[in-house]
Amino acid sequence: MLSISERKLALRWYNEGKTQQDIADLVGCHQTSISRLITKFKFQKNVKNILRSGRPTKLNSSTFLKLKTSILKKINSANDQYNNVSTKKIKELIANEIGVVYSIRHVERIMHRLGFNLITPRPQHLRHDQEKVDDFRDEFKKNSKTNIWIMK
Repeated sequence: MLSISERKLALRWYNEGKTQQDIADLVGCHQTSISRLITKFKFQKNVKNILRSGRPTKLNSSTFLKLKTSILKKINSANDQYNNVSTKKIKELIANEIGVVYSIRHVERIMHRLGFNLITPRPQHLRHDQEKVDDFRDEFKKNSKTNIWIMK
């Protein structure tokens, strides 16, 4: 990335008639960087980067806190019944609370931001018997076809 002084210098050289490749060699960057700089300057009349924002999130801090408490209630009630809470159930809960439907992967990201961990059975453990591990996996797969979330 070019500094502001390098950008001003490159524009001055461009106005003096130097080619973009010559300017790039003098500044020590690629020719396309100089081309983008010149195009940006023609439209914005400024060498500074303009602050840009992405799509605003539907999850502001108050919505985030409300969502966390409702998910914790759901998980605690499910734990009282020895049941699990899947990502799909949490996705539905978020859709009901906020009114926005997120993908499963995005729900997983939200859960991690809220401080939850996804638990899954380990493939192997040093102190476990392999037969017991295989039995546990089979039983886990039979009884739970969904993900289980826990709080850190």
